[in-house]
Order: sequence, then C-alpha cells, then structure tokens
Amino acid sequence: MSMYPSHKVQRLLLSLLAVLLLAATVALIVQNWHTGVSVQWFSWTEQSISLGSLMGLASLMLGGAMLLMMWVRLLSLGQAYQKTSRELERQDVSREEAVEKVKVLESKIQTLETALSQALKLSH
Repeated sequence: MSMYPSHKVQRLLLSLLAVLLLAATVALIVQNWHTGVSVQWFSWTEQSISLGSLMGLASLMLGGAMLLMMWVRLLSLGQAYQKTSRELERQDVSREEAVEKVKVLESKIQTLETALSQALKLSH
C-alpha cells in the first residue's frame, strides 16, 4: 500500500486548494479595493493606486506565469509521447520484419526438405 494518496484524491485536494486560494484572493481584492497606496517602479512613482487593483494585477501576472509553466510542461509531455510512439512503431516494424524473415526461412526449409525427400526417392 502506497503512503501517498491516489491520483483522484490528489486532484480533489489540489482543486479544493485552488478554489480556496481563489476565494481568498478575491476577498482580499474586494476588501482592499478603495485602499490607496503609492507604488514606485524604478524612477516612476504613482501616488494613488488602489491596493485591490494592485493585488488583482499581481494575481493575473502570477496566474499567467503558472499557465505558461503548465503549457511548457504539456509541450514536453507531448514531445515525450511522440518520441515513445515513434519508438514503439520502430519496434513494431522490426517485429514484423523478423516475422517475415522467419516465414522466408521456413519456406526455404520446406523447399530443401522436399528436394531432399525427392533425392532420396530417386536414389532408392
């Protein structure tokens, strides 16, 4: 028995965690929508940005980064799948070639056996 939960349980727990984090983020944004803050970015300074909109922007940026990471992971999984698929096709072709070679050899053996039995009949 594995000490880790099954994939279904893991998916359920991660989905629940995602919903809770989303609810907490939305609650923070709504509660702080009218709270003004000053923001400085290198030499640019803005004195009256709402904290809620700032948190919303940060959440969107984080979500976009996570989406990009998942997309890259899916692409790498797709490439691994294609590589495995090609390898399986090569193995299948090799197996088919081996089967054909066996059939040809069996046919040659049958021909030699027939020729040998005819030669033995002629020598008696």
